[in-house]
Amino acid sequence: MQIDVKGKTLYHGTTRAGIKILKPFSHNGVDGEPVVFATSDRRFALAMIHGTGNELAVGYFVDQESHKEEMYIDELQEGKLTLLNAPGVLYEVGGENFISDPRLSHVEFISKVEIPVVNEVYVENILEELKKDASLTIVPYEKVLEVMKKRNKNPAEPAIKYEANRFE
Repeated sequence: MQIDVKGKTLYHGTTRAGIKILKPFSHNGVDGEPVVFATSDRRFALAMIHGTGNELAVGYFVDQESHKEEMYIDELQEGKLTLLNAPGVLYEVGGENFISDPRLSHVEFISKVEIPVVNEVYVENILEELKKDASLTIVPYEKVLEVMKKRNKNPAEPAIKYEANRFE
């Protein structure tokens, strides 16, 4: 099912300031296709700036008690939350040329054409910015297994098996 984001603001996070046009690049997360990524969730864009993969897991789950969708960042390797203890840049773009893709999460969108930047926001410390949002759960390494069990997730079996080099 396609999610329509036309007329909506999307976000793209990076470490590079001063970008005026986001250009498609080849990405392993979409089988090497050249795309521009953006998300409807500002928090997700911030969390993805400084690595995910084997260090951090960023995702969503539906709480079985409240039935509300919650975003989480799990520290998969001890001390790796510090990756987010760094600056970043959040770009706002229009959703007109973006589509959803079944290979991605429900908040991620791709475009195969160049995308003009609407606004640039410098974030001095991504982790501190994310901690301001009470609806986001940041799980330190020592609690990840316990929290995964509460989400009915088996840490030995990722829900989606990704290629190890998907962020290259």
